[in-house]
Amino acid sequence: MSSAPVKSIRVLLIDDSPIIRLGLRSALEDCADITIIGEAGTAAAGVEAAVKFKPDVVMLDLHLPDKSGLLACRDLLKMRPGTPVLILTSSSSERHMHEAIAAGAKGYLLKENDGASLATALRAVARGDSVFDPSMAAQVLNLVKNRGQRTPAEKLSQLSPQERRVVALLAGGLMNKEIGDQLGLTEKTVKNYLATIFSKLNISRRTQAAALYVEAGQTPAD
Repeated sequence: MSSAPVKSIRVLLIDDSPIIRLGLRSALEDCADITIIGEAGTAAAGVEAAVKFKPDVVMLDLHLPDKSGLLACRDLLKMRPGTPVLILTSSSSERHMHEAIAAGAKGYLLKENDGASLATALRAVARGDSVFDPSMAAQVLNLVKNRGQRTPAEKLSQLSPQERRVVALLAGGLMNKEIGDQLGLTEKTVKNYLATIFSKLNISRRTQAAALYVEAGQTPAD
């Protein structure tokens, strides 16, 4: 009696380097239960491919030419809620890992891992588990220990100086165009800043950002 065929995990690769994508294909080609169904080199193309191919797992780089992988992750999950996203990056930054998990990623793995480790991670996130790079064990412990316990000031410390200026003006009641006029930015650029800020702070509304700024003891700008 023949055994039932192994259900293949359908994976979408999103990375701006064709060489990296080729290397990932090569690393996974011997895994009978993993199939690369598509590739993309930009965030926009990646989201479009995710909608088109409906992958079981998306393997996503943090650094893309048109948008950060964090924002791409959020965009993708808006279009395809529940899709497991595995961040595959060269960054071992604890901040990046925190931001990736806040954006909805199920895993965070470094590109230096071999094919076997990558396959194991893909299988894990496909079945709903969370995966973190073994070399980042200390950061994972900090993430678990401090989740939800950071003060407003600590949360705001994640922001760049320009992002803090945007939040200060937002807290002062200014709209996007007014913030842009104050900082010499286009309205679209201000929107992009806010999207990044919301991702870093794990919030979704302007009022939350303003409240956080005031709670941190900051004085709103006007």
